[in-house]
Amino acid sequence: MPHLSLEHVSVQYDGQPQPAVTNASVSVQSGEFVVLVGRSGCGKTTLLNTAAGLIAPTGGRVAVDGMPVTAPGADRAMVFQNDALFPWLSARENVGFALKLRGVPLKERDAVAERLLALVKLDGFGSKSVWELSGGMRQRVGLARALAAEPAFLLMDEPLGALDALTRERMQTLLLDLWAANDLGVLMVTHGIDEALLLATRVVVLAPGPGRIVHQIDANFGRRYAAGETVPAIKGDPAFALARAELEDWIFEGEAA
Repeated sequence: MPHLSLEHVSVQYDGQPQPAVTNASVSVQSGEFVVLVGRSGCGKTTLLNTAAGLIAPTGGRVAVDGMPVTAPGADRAMVFQNDALFPWLSARENVGFALKLRGVPLKERDAVAERLLALVKLDGFGSKSVWELSGGMRQRVGLARALAAEPAFLLMDEPLGALDALTRERMQTLLLDLWAANDLGVLMVTHGIDEALLLATRVVVLAPGPGRIVHQIDANFGRRYAAGETVPAIKGDPAFALARAELEDWIFEGEAA
């Protein structure tokens, strides 16, 4: 079972008086959905970028199955808040871009792209230009493009943050569907407390000054959705409200009134 581990990771940016992250340990295995939350400046994105191999830690280490991570790799696909699509390519061509770089023939990569677009509920949109798609559609194309590499881990930095509330709710269930169907390990950053609880199997709370992990909460609401329970039923459960209150207390503990 693939295993992504961040072990006592610290990151100190040049010219900064204190570390962005210090002594942070997080692990993600296949089938886990781990969400990082916390106030601004607590190092969530720094930790995610370190897991992606975009930033080298100044202390500790990042590894996949025991092998050190020193750069981005096909085993870890990144999805950003900005969809980061190529505007001159169609939806199908965007999804198949990584396959093109690997030398996959056009017919095969188009077939893979169409299958993945259907998986994210965009069947029939492969020939559309990026500018013809809504924000939610573009994020779905970005997800399909990430899945095209067949990664073991999906790393996501506020992937739904720029979407309107209704589209965001629909995308949350899509993420859960993709996670459950592909047995992915997911590491995601969000500022949404309800979103974190709904999606995560484990919520990791960071605090600033310097960025550090202060608490972790195990959750099973996403697994309940994957088992067939509806989102309104899950959010209406008193257990969800209790978990939300606990998480909010941890996030804002020590913040000046």
